[in-house]
Amino acid sequence: ADPGPACYNRGGTLPTVTDANVVLGYLDPVALLGGALEVNFAAAHASIQSHLAEPQGLTVVEAAGRIIDVVNANMVEALRMVSVERGYDPREFSLMAFGGAGPVHATALASELEMIEVIVPPVPGAFSALGLVATDLRRDYSRTLYADLATIDPAQVQDAFAQMEKNGIAMLDDAKVPEQQRRFLRSVDVRYRRQAYELTVQFDGDREGVVTQDSLDGLATSFHRQHEQTYGHANADEPIQLVNVRLKAVGRLPSLQLKQKSSAKEARERTRSVWFAGTEITECRILWRTGLKVGEIIDGPAIVESLDSTVVVPPAWSASVENDGYIRIRKA
Repeated sequence: ADPGPACYNRGGTLPTVTDANVVLGYLDPVALLGGALEVNFAAAHASIQSHLAEPQGLTVVEAAGRIIDVVNANMVEALRMVSVERGYDPREFSLMAFGGAGPVHATALASELEMIEVIVPPVPGAFSALGLVATDLRRDYSRTLYADLATIDPAQVQDAFAQMEKNGIAMLDDAKVPEQQRRFLRSVDVRYRRQAYELTVQFDGDREGVVTQDSLDGLATSFHRQHEQTYGHANADEPIQLVNVRLKAVGRLPSLQLKQKSSAKEARERTRSVWFAGTEITECRILWRTGLKVGEIIDGPAIVESLDSTVVVPPAWSASVENDGYIRIRKA
C-alpha cells in the first residue's frame, strides 16, 4: 500500500485496519516479517486518536475495536454471499484462513457465522503461491450453444464437447502429461427460458460419456435440483435453455507433501497486552510458529506469529498443531 498504514512509517497518516490491529495487540507492535519491517506503535496510536477517538469521544482502544468491528462485519457479509445466498449453511463448514491478516480476523468471522472451526494452512501469507505450485495443470474451454434442452439434437452437444476435448488433448500433449494423469470434466450453463442468468451444472453424459436424450433428461433433473438448492425453488414445468457447454482439461500432478516444520531452537514464548472483544486488556501468550510441536494444544488467549502471518486464538478457543503443518482452531 502507498503510503500504507501509519505504523509503517512510509508517509501514511490516516488510520487503517493494520494500525487498529497493532494498537489492540494482535500484531507485533515493534516489527513484522520476522523483524524485517519495523512498526511504529506510537504513530498508529496517534493516528487513531486524532482521526477517530477524540472526534467520537472514545478511548483509542475503543476506536480501534470499532474499526475491527466494521471490517469484520464487511467480511462476514462477503462470506454470507458465497454461502447462505448460494444455499449453503456455513455452520456445516470449516473456515479456511490465509493471507497475512486472514488468520487475525478468522475466529471473529467464524463466531459471527456460528462456525466451530478455523483451519490455518502452512505459510498462509504465501498460500496462493503455494497453491499455484501444487495445483493440477488445467485449461478451461467453452462454446456458446443456445437451444432448448428438450429439442436440441444430442449429437450437436456431443460434437461441441468432442471439439473442446481435441483442443484439451493437444494442450496436455504439449505439457507432456501422461494419458493416465488426464481428466476431462464436462459441465453446461443452463437456465429457465425466461431467466437472465445461468447455473453451471456438471454433465457427464451416459456411462461411456456419450450425449444421449436420456443423459439430457438427467441434466434437466440435476438443474431443477441445483436451482432449488441455490434459490429455494424450482419449476419443473418451465422449459430449460442450454446456453454454454464447458470442458475442463486437467493434467493431474503429484500431490505436494507438507510437514510441520518444528525446531526446538526456534521455540520461544513471551507475552504482551492484547484486547479481545467482551474482555478487558489481558496479558496474552505470544508463540513462534516454527517452534510449535506436532500435537501441541494451544488454549486461547494466544497469538502464534510467523514470518508471513499472525494467528489469533481468542479466549474460549483452542488451537492444535497438525503433522501436515495446518493449525486447527476450534471453540473450546
